[in-house]
Amino acid sequence: MKKKKAPTTRRGHKDSRNDTNAQAQCQRLIQALADAGSEGFSTIQARHTLNIMMPAARVYELRHDCGRNIQTIWNMENTPEGHPHRVARYVLMPGKWKGVA
Repeated sequence: MKKKKAPTTRRGHKDSRNDTNAQAQCQRLIQALADAGSEGFSTIQARHTLNIMMPAARVYELRHDCGRNIQTIWNMENTPEGHPHRVARYVLMPGKWKGVA
């Protein structure tokens, strides 16, 4: 029996959250970081709202491959189920990341 795929269109537009390739995830994450401003975007938010299971890997790629200056701030945050975790909150900063020549 074949599994049904989740619908990828909504009102004629592709729902990009279903696109799980690294490039699509990086695009969603960088847009979310830009929209969030100084508040940033947490690992938990990225997993639950952007469908990015490994946000740290996408941040690494954005830093090393694209030169994006993304700051990591560690804090405690609850999951939607109410469980506390130490998670990263990422903030997009101006300029290039220091590790890029």
